[in-house]
Amino acid sequence: MERDCPVCGSAQKQLIYTQKFSQISEGSLFGGYDVVVCYGCGFGFADNIPAQGEFDRYYQQMSKYENEHQGGQISPSAQETYDSIVRQVKPFLADENARIIDVGCATGGLLAAFQKNGYGDILGVDPSPSCSKTAQRLYGIRVENTPVSEIPRYESLFDLVILNSVLEHIRDLDDSLAALRNLLKPGGLLWIEVPDVSRFTELTSAAFQQFSMEHINFFSSTSLTNLLHKNGFETAAVWHNTRRLEEIQDPALSTLFRRSDGVAVNREYDHETKRSLLEYLDSSYQADSGVLRIIDEVVESRRSIIVWGTGTHTQRLLATSRLRQADIKAFIDSNPNYQGKNFSGVPVLSPDALAGMSEPVLISSRLYQNEIADEIRTKRKLPNEIILLYQSWENQP
Repeated sequence: MERDCPVCGSAQKQLIYTQKFSQISEGSLFGGYDVVVCYGCGFGFADNIPAQGEFDRYYQQMSKYENEHQGGQISPSAQETYDSIVRQVKPFLADENARIIDVGCATGGLLAAFQKNGYGDILGVDPSPSCSKTAQRLYGIRVENTPVSEIPRYESLFDLVILNSVLEHIRDLDDSLAALRNLLKPGGLLWIEVPDVSRFTELTSAAFQQFSMEHINFFSSTSLTNLLHKNGFETAAVWHNTRRLEEIQDPALSTLFRRSDGVAVNREYDHETKRSLLEYLDSSYQADSGVLRIIDEVVESRRSIIVWGTGTHTQRLLATSRLRQADIKAFIDSNPNYQGKNFSGVPVLSPDALAGMSEPVLISSRLYQNEIADEIRTKRKLPNEIILLYQSWENQP
């Protein structure tokens, strides 16, 4: 479906790039999308994507945020991010009796950080039933299962609504923000953190990683402010943070907005996004060159391989590189939502299946590359050759 600009409503847009994905046998959202920039206001977004209901079903059935491989526990880098968010919000939310709701809370790690800092009236909402169970098991936090687009009204309003790494995933932005505004008390706060398009090039760890299957809005501070002011919020604070995610660093636009009934909507043209996206494309092509060279060598060797990883990274490479020509005997993924499915008849298996296989393992993940390599060699003590697509983090300058 074509998409008018979510910020200004214009149908006039410029094509910047077309992202392609190879689809898994069941559960894929789509085979790609167009990255476009609005002529009317400068906002960047994914075009030709499914309706919101398709996204809602995808997050219910194919969630990857349960941290199954860690028993649901969050990583030290995620804990550091959550603690930082609490520190930034706390000066604006002095009352520890404040009501807080985290929409798209995954396994509740951020709510647990607020809980640890004295805030007791907390609630989570997430489309994944598995995330709900994990939040209850680990932290005793109640998480209701519903997508953002279907969030109900509550009898008691909230002082803080959290949207942490969520808004970039939502197709119907106005409808969702209207529902979230209705959750807030007058003057209540809305925390939003999204990838910061203005710094994509500054922190390019893997090619095209920001154009994932799930990221369909590319916000600068200007475009995010335009969107929130249009929907009845005024700006309380803006930060440009850098978040460490396992082996990589990611640019984050972190913001607080306040519910208001008197916001003047004076939209500012976003001059940053088009330039930033074009620069990011250049840096991605450069970053991809080494990966493509390794894949070419594997294909030309005619060796049979196993590919560990079936997410956006692999789906992009299967659609855009020679990886699809390789003799792939199996895919491996620790996420049970992917296991039992296949790519073009090649099965997706659990890591336990590796014990009976001798082929080299190509690790198709930037984020978890070293963790997967350590699991193969140290935890599972398997002798399979490991093929890395990226220089080891420890050896980077």
